[in-house]
Amino acid sequence: MAIIVNKEEKRSNIACSCKEILLEHGIKNLTISQIAKTAGVGKGTIYEYFKNKEDIVFEIITMFISEHEKKLFEITDQNISTKDKLFHFFYMIHEDENSNKQLNIYREFLAISMTNGTQEMVDFNIKCRGKFTDILGQIVKEGITKGEIHTEAQDMVSALLTFKLGLVVETHTAALDPKDEITRFLDALFKLIEIKEEK
Repeated sequence: MAIIVNKEEKRSNIACSCKEILLEHGIKNLTISQIAKTAGVGKGTIYEYFKNKEDIVFEIITMFISEHEKKLFEITDQNISTKDKLFHFFYMIHEDENSNKQLNIYREFLAISMTNGTQEMVDFNIKCRGKFTDILGQIVKEGITKGEIHTEAQDMVSALLTFKLGLVVETHTAALDPKDEITRFLDALFKLIEIKEEK
C-alpha cells in the first residue's frame, strides 16, 4: 500500500527544520545542500516541495512572521492603552536576541529585494505588508472606538507601518536606539492624534 504524503505538511516540516540554519548562515550563504542535510532528505526531495532556495526562504520567513503575528495578537488583546499597543507593535522585533536574528534575515531580504529582487519577492513583501497593516489597523480602530485617538488616525495606518519598516533599516544603518526612536515618535504623534480630556 502506497504511503500518502501530505505535501503541505512535508513542505512545512522541511522549512521548519531549517529555521536555525537560515538564522545562522543568512539568505545568501544558505545552500540547498545544507537545507537537505538539515531536513534529513535528499536534494531531489527539496525540489519536489520547493521551486528554489528563495521559495524555502519565503516559507521560513512566513513562519517567523506567523510567530510575530501571534505575539502581536496577544498584545492587541491586552487591556492597555493604544499608545502602549503601538509601542509594542513597533518594538517587538527589536526586543530579544531571537527577534534580532530574525530581523537580520529580514534586513538581508530587503537588501536583496532592493538590489536585484524578483517580482516574486515584491509579491511576497506586499503580502507580508498586508498582514501587518491589518494588525496595525485593528489597533488604531480599537483606539478610535475607545475614544483614545481621533478618527483621522485611521488614515495614518500605512504611514505608521512605513515608520516601522524605516526603523528596521535605520536602527541598523544609523545605529539608532529603537526604544528611544519609538518613544519620541509616539510622544510626538500622540500630541496630534490623542483625544484630550476637557478640563
